[in-house]
Amino acid sequence: MILLLLLSLLKINDIKCEVFWSAPNFPDLRGPTMDKCVTLLPRNKQQLFFCDPDHILNNTQALQLNALLQEVAVGTPCHCQRRSQCTSGNEGDEKASDQEGHGFIVSIAMVENLQMPMHTPSDQQIKNRADRFCKALEGRWALGDCGNSVIVFIWRHYGKMAICPARLAEKYITLNERISILSRANKYALTQDWYSALNFIIKEISMELNGEPEPRFDTGTLSLLLSVGLAVVLTLFITCCVCAFRCCGNVRTRERRKSVERAVDNLRNSVIRRGSQFRRSISRSPKMLNPTNVFFGDATAV
Repeated sequence: MILLLLLSLLKINDIKCEVFWSAPNFPDLRGPTMDKCVTLLPRNKQQLFFCDPDHILNNTQALQLNALLQEVAVGTPCHCQRRSQCTSGNEGDEKASDQEGHGFIVSIAMVENLQMPMHTPSDQQIKNRADRFCKALEGRWALGDCGNSVIVFIWRHYGKMAICPARLAEKYITLNERISILSRANKYALTQDWYSALNFIIKEISMELNGEPEPRFDTGTLSLLLSVGLAVVLTLFITCCVCAFRCCGNVRTRERRKSVERAVDNLRNSVIRRGSQFRRSISRSPKMLNPTNVFFGDATAV
């Protein structure tokens, strides 16, 4: 009975000590709270890319994964516009800058649990919470100077994994590629083998970052082209309608004018024809053949 009571007390203490993380109180890889990320920090603290404040992995596994992340940083090309954005050494020492130069910065954040406003969230709510957490960490950590950072997030309580690339890195790790990587790493997550899962994810991300960027068509340019094309089509349509209306109106005006002219010509011809007939009838009348005979005839009779 006493043993059961002690076990229950231990469970209660574990629940009380459980930390629900949020982006503001999560340790910073380059800040004063970086010592909470791992048990033993590397010699060069600027080369820490792994943060596991709940110590889900042991220190040996954490340092091994951190070494892989360091290899990704120095082994990927720099795609920033300025070379200085991919160097973390002393700018006056060219040799040191070359040695400490980096391309893409891949970091890992692991938590046991995050703060959630509900007790039984849906899968979509868990996904949205993980995405927001990654975006907030990207802004806080600011490990890349030109959008060349990637955050791999592990949420052990729900077995959730996420890959959150910044603007430049997203061209090399597209959404379909992220889904493919996570689906293949899910076999390790199902057995809670997070070290193997992260080891696999880091190697796959390194291959993608050393490849060619995915060609992407700017949606803004596409919208502009569609708008211009639609405006041109509407302009042509309206112009054609106006021209057709004017042409039809001119044709009808000419037809009406011709019909009036024909009617006037017909009326004039009819008047002329009737006048000529009248003159001919008068000229053929017997009384009009010899007017003198008629006059003298009447006088004789008187």
